[in-house]
Amino acid sequence: MLRGRAVAVAAVALLAAACGSSGGIVHPARPGSAVATSPSSTTQPAGSPPPSAGGTAPPACPADYAAPDPARPRMTLRFDIGADHTHVTGHERISFTPDRRITELVFRLTANSPTAAGSVRTQTRILRATADHGGTGFTFSPAGAAAGTQGGLLRIPFAAPVAAGTTVTAEIDFTLTVGDAPPQAFPRVGHVDGYAYFGSGAPLLAWQRGYGWHTENLVGFPAETATSEAMAVDLTVVAPRADVVIASGNPTPGAVTGAARTWHATLAAARDVSVAAGPFSDTTTKVSGVTLHLGAPTKAVRDQLVPEFRRAITALVARFGPFPFPSLSVARIPVNGGGIEYPSSILMLDSTRLVAVHETAHQWFYAMVGDSQALHPWLDEAFAQYSEELIDGEPAHPQDLQTGRPVDTPVSAYGADSNAYYFTTYNKGSAALEKARTVAGAAKWDAAIRCYVAANAWRIAAPADLEKALAGLPAAISVLRAAGAFRS
Repeated sequence: MLRGRAVAVAAVALLAAACGSSGGIVHPARPGSAVATSPSSTTQPAGSPPPSAGGTAPPACPADYAAPDPARPRMTLRFDIGADHTHVTGHERISFTPDRRITELVFRLTANSPTAAGSVRTQTRILRATADHGGTGFTFSPAGAAAGTQGGLLRIPFAAPVAAGTTVTAEIDFTLTVGDAPPQAFPRVGHVDGYAYFGSGAPLLAWQRGYGWHTENLVGFPAETATSEAMAVDLTVVAPRADVVIASGNPTPGAVTGAARTWHATLAAARDVSVAAGPFSDTTTKVSGVTLHLGAPTKAVRDQLVPEFRRAITALVARFGPFPFPSLSVARIPVNGGGIEYPSSILMLDSTRLVAVHETAHQWFYAMVGDSQALHPWLDEAFAQYSEELIDGEPAHPQDLQTGRPVDTPVSAYGADSNAYYFTTYNKGSAALEKARTVAGAAKWDAAIRCYVAANAWRIAAPADLEKALAGLPAAISVLRAAGAFRS
C-alpha cells in the first residue's frame, strides 16, 4: 500500500517535528509456470524468535519459485454489483484442510474497518454462514470494527472439534455496501461517478499453517492487518452490462442477461482479490510475458499509466524474478490517495510513477511471498518501498535508522499513531534494507533476495525466513538486527 504523496510529505513533517529527525518521505510466479526443484523452508509461526543465522552457510537456492501448496484452500467467490454501484451481493464457498485440530472457522471482515468513510457507510453484512461438521450457526467478534457493523471477525463453530487433516467446507452469503468515496481519501472500498471498487470485500479465511487462526484487530488508520494463505480462486463478477470489470485474474466478459454481464476468472494461487467496475477506458498489452490490463476514467490518463506499469514490471522482473501471475489488472479510480495492492491486481488512486513501482513490487512481496500484515508488516511494505527507491533512484535517508521503533513492530502497537507506523514500517524498514545491501555488496545481496523470494513463494514468510536466506551475509544481518527487523 502506498499513500498519496501530498499526504505522505505532511506526515513526515509532523513526524520529524516529533522525533527531531529530518526523516524521509513516508509512503503510506505464475503458479504452474515456475515449479520448485527443492522444497520451500519450513513455516515458522509469526512472532516466534528467529534462529541465529550469523556465520552459518546459506540454504541451497531453488532453481524456480516454490510451487503453491497442493493442499491450499479452494474458494469460489461471486459478486453481483447493483446498477447503483453501491449495493453488492456475494456468495463464497471455501474448502480447506487444517494442519491442526480446530473448533471453529474464523474469517476477517475487512470492509468493517473503522477507516471506512462516506455518506453511506461501507460494510460487509453476513446473511448466512454454514459449514459441514455441524457448523450451522455463526457469531461475531468486534475485533476493532466500526460501530454499527456486525464486527471484525466472523466465526462458525463446529458441533465438535475437527481433527487435523480433515477437509472443511463453508458457505457464506453476504452483502457489501460500497460507501461514497470522499474526493481526498484512501478508502479500499468506494463508489464514485459510476464506479464501484473494493478489495477484501468478501470474508477472508484467517488461517495460517503452522500458526492457526489470526484474530488481530482491525486498525483505525489505513494499514493492512490480514494474514491469509494463497488459495485456488474461482471468481465471478456480475456487473451492469455497460461496465468494464477490472479485477484479480483479469476476468473475461461472458453472457449478458438483461441489464447485467457476467465476468469470470480463475487464479491458481491468490490470498485475496480486488474488483473494480465502471465506465473505464481500458487497454490490454503484453509486458515481459505478462498480460497488463489497465483501465482509467479517460484515455489520456490510461495512456499516461501504461508506460509506467510497463517500466515497473520490466524492472522488477529483472531484479526479483518472473512475474508471479499471468496477468496484472490495474484500475485507476477517479479519487486521490495512493494505491492498494492485491494479488494480480492494483487499485490506483494516484497516477504517479512512485505508486506504480511500489504497488507492482507488492506482487512479489505480499501477493506471492506472503507475511502476517498485522504482526510483520515490514516484510511487504519495507520491501515495496525499497524496490521503489532503488528503481526510481530515490535512496532512503540513513538518518531514518536512528529513530523510531524497531522495524519489526506489529501494527497494533502504534495505537492511533499512524505517522509512527508509516515512518518505521516504510522509511526505517527501507533504509535498513538499503544499508544491508550496501554492507553485503549489491551482487551478493541481490542474489540472496532472489533466493528468499524463490524459496518462500506462495508461503507466509516470517522474519526468520529472511534471516535464513541471508545466512551467508552476516554484516547484512547485523544491520537488520540493529534496526530491530529481527526479534530476539
